[in-house]
Amino acid sequence: MKTRLFAASLVCFALLLFAAPAWAHHSFAAEYDSQKPVTHKGVVTKIDWMNPHVYIYIDEKSEDGKVVNWGFEGYPPNTLRRVGLSREMLKVGDSVSVTGWVAKDGSARFAGREITWPDGRKFFVGPPAN
Repeated sequence: MKTRLFAASLVCFALLLFAAPAWAHHSFAAEYDSQKPVTHKGVVTKIDWMNPHVYIYIDEKSEDGKVVNWGFEGYPPNTLRRVGLSREMLKVGDSVSVTGWVAKDGSARFAGREITWPDGRKFFVGPPAN
């Protein structure tokens, strides 16, 4: 009986140990710079509406005429629905302006905070900086 209990305990411990990475979540401060707010205006090219975070990509034309595809991270889909932003409200081809904070690694991505359409509609798509 003791051997069986020990084996069951060992199996449970192993399962918890291997599941630990699934509990991990990245930190805003580890990826984004709260001291460097940004605003990007462009056309939506792609929407990844999935957990754990929605990622939206926009093409923005720079002053020198180059197009940069920016990706921004937002809330999870369920949170966006709760703040009133449904999947059907944002479409590829929409012109938007997005505020947020730049990635520390210098890549063309940022943490999104607020999205604004040309008609003035606004939604929070991500949390404030920590």
